[in-house]
Amino acid sequence: MPTDGVNKKRRRFLVATTSVVGAVGAGFAAVPFIKSWKPSARAKAVGAPVQVALDALDPGQILKVQWRGQTIGILRRTAETLGLLAEVDSELRDPGSLESEQPEFAQNEPRAL
Repeated sequence: MPTDGVNKKRRRFLVATTSVVGAVGAGFAAVPFIKSWKPSARAKAVGAPVQVALDALDPGQILKVQWRGQTIGILRRTAETLGLLAEVDSELRDPGSLESEQPEFAQNEPRAL
């Protein structure tokens, strides 16, 4: 096949133009897939932080709030109950939290029992 009449400059232009159009098309086709990774407005609302006024809790009182469709109990412990925490260490499976999967901030003495 003779290549005498081939315009190489035009061929390069057409290849480059086709590549650019294909890349732009692939980008536009990828947008819906990337947007599907973002949480919906409903999911954001369900996982939103809950504001609770802890000042209104009396010592020993339990406040129940809804968060992500689950009931969460908040207990305001008295100084006396905080003092009794060390006495129940024998009832705990891992009293020193040596095998704990809790985050660092939750590995403390008044953690939930």
